Parts: sequence; C-alpha cells; structure tokens
Amino acid sequence: MTRIDSAFGSTPVESPDRTPTQLPSARLTEALNRVPAARWTPAAVRRLVVADTVCVAAATTIGFAARVGFHTDADVRAYLNLAVVVALAWLASLFAQGAYEVRRITTGTREFQLVVRAAAFLAGALAVVCYLSGVVVGRTFVAVTIPTGCALMLVSRFLLRKAVHHKRKQGQWTSSILAVGTSESVAHLADVTRRASEAGLIVVGACVEDAVEGDELLPGVPVVGDVSHAAQLAEQLDVDIVAVAGSGLGPRRIRELGWALESTGRNMVMAPGLTEVAGPRVHVSPVEGLPLMWVDQPQFTGVKRVVKRALDVLGAGLGLVLIAPLLVLIALAVRLTSRGPAIYRSIRMGQDGREFVTYKFRSMYRDAEARKAELLDLNENADGLLFKLREDPRVTKVGKYLRKFSLDELPQLFNVLGGSMSLVGPRPPLPDEVERYHDHVHRRLLVKPGMTGLWQVSGRSDLSWDESVRLDLYYVENWSLGFDFVIIARTVLAVLRRSGAY
Repeated sequence: MTRIDSAFGSTPVESPDRTPTQLPSARLTEALNRVPAARWTPAAVRRLVVADTVCVAAATTIGFAARVGFHTDADVRAYLNLAVVVALAWLASLFAQGAYEVRRITTGTREFQLVVRAAAFLAGALAVVCYLSGVVVGRTFVAVTIPTGCALMLVSRFLLRKAVHHKRKQGQWTSSILAVGTSESVAHLADVTRRASEAGLIVVGACVEDAVEGDELLPGVPVVGDVSHAAQLAEQLDVDIVAVAGSGLGPRRIRELGWALESTGRNMVMAPGLTEVAGPRVHVSPVEGLPLMWVDQPQFTGVKRVVKRALDVLGAGLGLVLIAPLLVLIALAVRLTSRGPAIYRSIRMGQDGREFVTYKFRSMYRDAEARKAELLDLNENADGLLFKLREDPRVTKVGKYLRKFSLDELPQLFNVLGGSMSLVGPRPPLPDEVERYHDHVHRRLLVKPGMTGLWQVSGRSDLSWDESVRLDLYYVENWSLGFDFVIIARTVLAVLRRSGAY
C-alpha cells in the first residue's frame, strides 16, 4: 500500500499500488504510446505560420504588381516598405485573433472566421493609420492585397486541415482524454468524439463512481478508477486533456480537480450535458464567478427567414436559367433510354406536415413501385424505415449516372422557386415515414425540406436512419445563413466525391 494525495485536496488516502502497466485494456497501452499533444502542437503551428507567411507574401507581391500607377524609384521603395509592414501586421493580427491556437483549428468553421476577421481588422487598422498620419496608400494595392491574401489563406488552411485529418486517421496528431463524470455522460462524450474523428480527440479512459473499475463504458473506454484519483491517473496515462462530462461532480470537486491539474501541462475541459447546440447559440456570462451558459432559442421566423427565402428564389431562379440546356438534355436522355415520363413526381411532407409534390428526373423503370415488394428482403437499411439497395435492379442505366452526380434532383429547383422547398434543409420525408416518427423527430418538419443538407454532405445513403435524423435535427436547431453557405460549399465536394450516391 502507498499513500497518495487525493486529487481534491491534500488529505492522504490509502490506495493500492498502481502503475501504468497495471491499468486495464489494450486501449490504455495505446494511450501510453501516443505522442503527447505538447510534442505535435508546435509542428502544427509552424506549418500554419509558414503557410500564412507564404500567402501574405504572395498577396502583397500581387498587390504590389497591380499598383501600376507609380513610375519613380521612390514610389517603388515606398510600396516595398509598405508591403513588408502590411505582411508583418497581418501575421500579428492573426496571432492576436487566436488563429494559431490549436484548439481553434482543424475542426469547425471558427478557424476560417478568424482568418476573415484578421483580414477585416487589418483593413480597418490600415485605413485609420493612413487617415491619422496623412499617408496616401493606393486603393488598388489594398483592394487587391487583402482579399487575395484572405482567399489564399482560406485555401491553404483548408488543405492543411485535410492533411491533419489524414494524420489523425493514422492515429497521429491526436489528443488523449481522461473523462470524468457519470457513466452516461462519459459514454456520450466518447461517442461524440468518435463521430467527430477529425477533431483528433480520443477518450482513452474514464473516472466514474457509478461503475466498477475495469468495466468498459464503450469498447475501448475502460473505467480506470474513481473520480477522486482523476489527477493521478491523468499523470500515469500522460493524457493531454481531462474532460469533466456533464454536471454531476458539483462545483467544489470540479474546482479542486482544476487545482490538482495546475502546473501539469494538461488542459481541463468542461463538456456540459447540453448537446446538438451549435456555438453561435451559446453565450457564457459570469455572475459572481459562476459562468452561466445562455442558450438562444432556435429561430423559425423573422428577418433571417425572409432573407433565406429571398436567397432561395434568387438562387433557384438563376440556377434554372443557367442550367436550362442541361435540363433539356437530361430529359431527352431519360425519355430515349427507357419508357415513361422524364419527370418523376412524388408526394413528400413539407414544413408543418403539409404534403407537396416534389419533382425529380426519373431514374427508375416505370414499374419500380410494383417491384419494390419483391426486393424488401434485400433492404440494406437495418431499421427498415427507409428502403436502401446499393445495386437496385430498378434503376436505369441513365438513372445510375444521374444519381451518382445528384443530377436527378435538379428539377427540385422548381420546388424551391415555388416555396415548398429550400436550397438547404432537412431531407424531404415520405408520408408513411412521417407516420412512424417518434415525437421528437417531428421537429424536422418545423422548417422547409432542402435540396441539400447535412445528410447530403455527411454520407447520403450510407447514413443510418438514426444518424440521418440526428443531422436533420441539428440543422433545424442551429440554422443560420452562414451555415447554409457552408453546406452548399460542402455539397459541391460531396457530389464530386460521389460517396453514398445510389
């Protein structure tokens, strides 16, 4: 027996001898061999700084070249000096905005927002300095340099993000987590981090008081001890993060856990029980040292919805004009290669449970519905709520190509123009599907269904029913105009990858 200081205070308590090699589960052995975040973080930051420096240098060079109004050597020297000052100020602005903090990069949209914010801050600061000092800077230089640099940095960070995600799929550049809380809250945290594997957060162990040591809350997430020994176990496992899941510990124990982790180099993260709520809806304000988390209600009406509808009309109208020749060619291909109409009409459930007719190019033979009964035993959807068959014999040759690139859905632009659908929204469900909804799933019908959505950019037909519902509900709860633009951009990539399209 050895005497070990409690993680919550300095009172000695009796505890059996414990060494890292005695801890259960092969997952823990893997955790002990993991490269700590303190070692790979500097490499990640260096890559970002180098990439941003190259982008800034390229942007200032292009801006310098675009400023063709100077003719004297003095002008050339002045703009060279200005380019150097702008480049240094730009990098300083990125540092000030927190664009090089690892916890803010490689996942989510926050990283890209910081890049845009730094560019906007630089433009504003440059304008103020020039006004106060009386220095005249060519508008061409500014108008070319800052937007170009911002665009280059967004692209470079996107490419670097993909490189980091590739490393994380190989088990590199990840952060190990010791989760502390109740069995339910820890299991939920582990499940969420596994779904978001690109974030590089891996729960390797749990400290809970409502489960037996050695049990696994999820495969690969063993209980390694109780809450009182969390700090000691975090040191033995050499984890990067100690995450408090849920709110079952109480303020005193959470505070004392924070004290125990001081000077250890390990981060402490609070993972509240609030789930499926996006960052813009959450605001934290302290009251007498108590951080209160305010959660804005989902917005289903108001000015933003009017703007969304205006963008739908503009986007659908412009899209129909631009792709009109393509629509005619596809319609001819459908009619000439199989008997039946070019357009397939289907009854779907829209906003507030109202039925509407959706339009798609016909991708199946005319007797597809009659043949469905004989194929039900081959349904690849385990829960049976949706019918999915990767090699469906009812799909025509042209239909396979249309589905592969989602071209069969282009006529839904008429639905968007007519107001029954939106460009972005939940998947439009069938009436018999809605009849089998659980109560909470009906929230999908609070907004208009969309031509594309989170389900489209996250796997399409490869998704399970539960995952499809979760993504649709997340969109309903956290909709925003910015979110729509992100989904549209991701849709282009998803269509080109053709994953889940059948």
